[in-house]
Amino acid sequence: MRLNVPTRLLLTCAAIGAAAGLLLIPAFVLSTTVAPAIPLLYAAFAGVWSVPFVVAIALIRQPGVALLTSLIAGLVNAVLTPQGPSAILTCLMIGAMVEIPLAIGLYRSFRPWIFYVGAGVFAFPYALYSMPFLGVDQFPLWAQIAYPTLSVLSNLAGVWLGLLIARRLDRTGVARGLQRPVRRPKATDAALEPTPAA
Repeated sequence: MRLNVPTRLLLTCAAIGAAAGLLLIPAFVLSTTVAPAIPLLYAAFAGVWSVPFVVAIALIRQPGVALLTSLIAGLVNAVLTPQGPSAILTCLMIGAMVEIPLAIGLYRSFRPWIFYVGAGVFAFPYALYSMPFLGVDQFPLWAQIAYPTLSVLSNLAGVWLGLLIARRLDRTGVARGLQRPVRRPKATDAALEPTPAA
């Protein structure tokens, strides 16, 4: 029997969220040791958390997709990583970072620059907020500058990778019938925009 769109949407989000949860286990485990010991290294790979949630919403292009997949990923990590329930909050926070810029535009456009701006706007203040907790505010000035810089660059790289994966998955037709139609992109950013399903 053919699944209706809402059921397919939920199952697709569940599959992406579960896969994301499993893939993020090493990141959560490493963060417990790397973040306090080598904060700059932690900042350099912080963007890995955004990749699966960017993939989900850039591929499906429906409201709430990033939040739903991040919730499922967080539940997986709450059980399988040392973070416990705090992993849910972490994943939801990053899912919201991906979702909010698109929600502000009422999900009418999924152009890459919206993802990049959202990642930068989130990553910079969060890096500044986390610096005292990791002792980075006591580091030399170059390290205090490098920490938020690496964090922003890492999140931008995560968005780039997520959009790349979403675009390639889209070409397989895996999300056909689930996607919300989007405006045709301008020539300047057409090369970066995930291609709508035929």
